[in-house]
Amino acid sequence: MSSPAPEQNPLRRATIPHLPALDGLRGLAVLGVLLFHDGRLDGGYLGVDLFFVLSGYLIHSLLLAEWSKTGTIDLKAFWVRRARRLFPALLALLPVVAAYAYWLARPEELDRIRKDGLATLAYVANWRAIFSGRSYWDMFQAPSPLEHTWSLAIEEQFYVVWPLLAFGVLHLARGSRRVMLAVALGLALLSGAAMVWLGTRADTARAYMGTDTRGVAILLGAALACLMAERGPSKDPRVVRALDGLGVLAAAALAFAWVKLDGQNPLLYRGGFFATELCVLVLITCAAHGERSLVARALSFRPLAWVGLVSYGLYLFHWPIYVVLRPERLGLSGLLSSALRYVATFGVTLVSYHFLEQPIRKRGAPLGRPALSLSSSVALCVGALVVGTQHRAVMRIGLQLLPWPAPENAVKILVVGDSAAQSLGERMHAVQSGTGTIVFEKGTPDCSIMEGRRPARSLTNVPHAGGPCDARWASDADELHPDVTLVLLGGGFYARVELDGRWQRICDPAWDAAYAEVLGDQLVKLAGKTQRLYVARIPPPVGGWDKPELAGQVACFNRLIEKAAERDKRIHVLDLAGRLCPGGVCTLVNEGEPIRPDGMHFGGPGAKEIARWVIEQVKQPR
Repeated sequence: MSSPAPEQNPLRRATIPHLPALDGLRGLAVLGVLLFHDGRLDGGYLGVDLFFVLSGYLIHSLLLAEWSKTGTIDLKAFWVRRARRLFPALLALLPVVAAYAYWLARPEELDRIRKDGLATLAYVANWRAIFSGRSYWDMFQAPSPLEHTWSLAIEEQFYVVWPLLAFGVLHLARGSRRVMLAVALGLALLSGAAMVWLGTRADTARAYMGTDTRGVAILLGAALACLMAERGPSKDPRVVRALDGLGVLAAAALAFAWVKLDGQNPLLYRGGFFATELCVLVLITCAAHGERSLVARALSFRPLAWVGLVSYGLYLFHWPIYVVLRPERLGLSGLLSSALRYVATFGVTLVSYHFLEQPIRKRGAPLGRPALSLSSSVALCVGALVVGTQHRAVMRIGLQLLPWPAPENAVKILVVGDSAAQSLGERMHAVQSGTGTIVFEKGTPDCSIMEGRRPARSLTNVPHAGGPCDARWASDADELHPDVTLVLLGGGFYARVELDGRWQRICDPAWDAAYAEVLGDQLVKLAGKTQRLYVARIPPPVGGWDKPELAGQVACFNRLIEKAAERDKRIHVLDLAGRLCPGGVCTLVNEGEPIRPDGMHFGGPGAKEIARWVIEQVKQPR
């Protein structure tokens, strides 16, 4: 994508004034998302809405400026500029994701990563997530390194469709800003109505990630661009002071929402998103008044504006880095884990920005043949994703490598179950040195032993992505010949199951009986493949997972675990619940670090003690 001489450059276009306050808004948006994905800001996901509104405003402002200057919109040049801005970093990321799949991902993750990668490359990741029945809020349970690209897909779809529509409207309306404003507001109204209608469903993924439902934020930004182009910033000091007052109130309201508003709150789909978007519109209006606005000067704070300049890279790279640097993988937690994630994210972003994104954005493709460079890069990404996500019967580099040399007469412990088993098994593996044991972790995220046997639904009201938890128990035991096997189903009670023509939950007699029967059958089979078999009584989840009815549900689940264990004397019960929650009060911290950072899964230094305790409990013959 090399540039011709300036006088012949087809990418030259009308511009709008650069406003550092808008960079500051972008900086706030991306910092909110980074903190949210690190579990440190409950409402930080609203930074995505800020991005949407700001994108609508800036892109439509550029289109209107070009129309005013030339009487037309050069669509090809617009799309080439967008490609130069967005493609380089994305095309650099996807082969790295393929390498992650090859070396670190679990076998059950490979198909999802491949499909996520191809959907990301085609900028349809949001629809891929919707049609596969995934919720955005599942990303912390079974993280995919490309989960966050749904929002980039929505923006790119806007970049493709909106310039065409804007060109048509401006052409037919002879450049009328008012007609363009009416169209933007009308479409925003339809989009908002779609969000309210679809947001009433139990599963809000369709409303949260749909292009049609989230378009309201982008369209409101475009509508503001029409208003500002029609009237321009006010020069009346009284108007500017009034705007600053509104800006302070808007900033306070956004701050409250970012701190307090949980992402699955139904109020979001009944006007909550719309209210936060109106606040963003007020802040953009303040920013448009430049130095005359106190709010704009605050948003122009240089470090914040600098973060805004590199916000695209920060957003694109941060989540894959977070997935690789998971606390349970590193054996870290707390501020140290977060600091490592932030440093890595900013480091990768700066390298990409200065040595990849900016050079291509300013000078085009290095070899001067943009079509060839783009097509070959896309082909490389597709090939890397296909090769990197092939199922292979080889051992990857990661947590499951055997120590070499293995301890003499080491006790082999196999840990199976769901994501809670996965996290505990990883901690056990991390502390196994010196215990005379080798720990094999074979947990399956987002699974249920009822999946495939009865119609079942996960916590997010869709089939379990991991399938049946017990699908590989027998084959894993046959392959590894464990001395001890531990079964932990920490979230088993979440699954709804269709029985007797209706959906039932834990503590319903039919659900309890069906689950205990399946679990008992599988435990009896597994008992014949291992010297000792343990099934764990589970502690109640805490923190964000805690619900009013939780204590009774966990009690029901632990009773049926005990009932299933009674089927065979070779099955022993490990009282994990009693250890973590003596007297019903759960211990949350060990040595100053959380034992279960997210309230359910074991991670970081805080979980080392419980991991050592489990090893000591199960390694000795009973």
